[in-house]
Amino acid sequence: MIYQNREESLSVKLTKNNNCRAHIHRQVEIFYVLDGAIETTISGQKKVLGKGMVSIAFPNMVHETYTPASSSAVMMIFSHDILPDFYYEFNLQEPCNPFIEAMEEADRFAFLVQGLLESVQKSADARIPKGYLYTIVSMILSKLPLTKQQKVSAEICQAISGYLNRHFTEDISLPQLAAALGYSKYHISHIFKEKFDCSYSDYLKRLRAEHAMGLLAHSELTVTDICFASGFNSLRSFYRAFHEVYGVAPRSAK
Repeated sequence: MIYQNREESLSVKLTKNNNCRAHIHRQVEIFYVLDGAIETTISGQKKVLGKGMVSIAFPNMVHETYTPASSSAVMMIFSHDILPDFYYEFNLQEPCNPFIEAMEEADRFAFLVQGLLESVQKSADARIPKGYLYTIVSMILSKLPLTKQQKVSAEICQAISGYLNRHFTEDISLPQLAAALGYSKYHISHIFKEKFDCSYSDYLKRLRAEHAMGLLAHSELTVTDICFASGFNSLRSFYRAFHEVYGVAPRSAK
């Protein structure tokens, strides 16, 4: 599970056969399925979404997608800051069930999503897509029972992610990470469990394995050099971690 640091305030695109491992970010993410099926998991709740179905991940909710065969969907990712009228919902609440099987006024909803997609692609006036988005979000939230959010500060999540992105190749322990950020190791461990949905060691292992995959694909370094350049302290731990993440040995990926 990785914390994504997105810069854009609004991203809307058509996505085919979407597969995205577990991640978290401070933006809202909506999927609207056009065809096929997407298995979507949000904060531990899993559902296979078919045509016309919708999912929504509020800020800092762990989510992932998997396409078992084929799928086509519109993916909308946006900062809740661009829709200030929904500040209360996105900052203090969360959906009891993040999936909608059937939208009321389905044809109107589909028209709005298509309008949003086209306006993002073609319009120079940022107010036009924002208008579509306001209506889309209003229709979705009217269908979702909400509950009080069990809030962990987004700033802490971003601080953890940022620090590890800079230092993951170093020999850094959980207590060292906690001390560098000014928290107890128990508090940081709790955040990994509650928000990142994995342990500290698993998160660090995946960061290192992803870095190694990049070096395997785009450098002439030997597997041994890549092992130590990615932060692993032995070839054995490197091979084991890489296989856990990618299902193959490093040499097979080179």
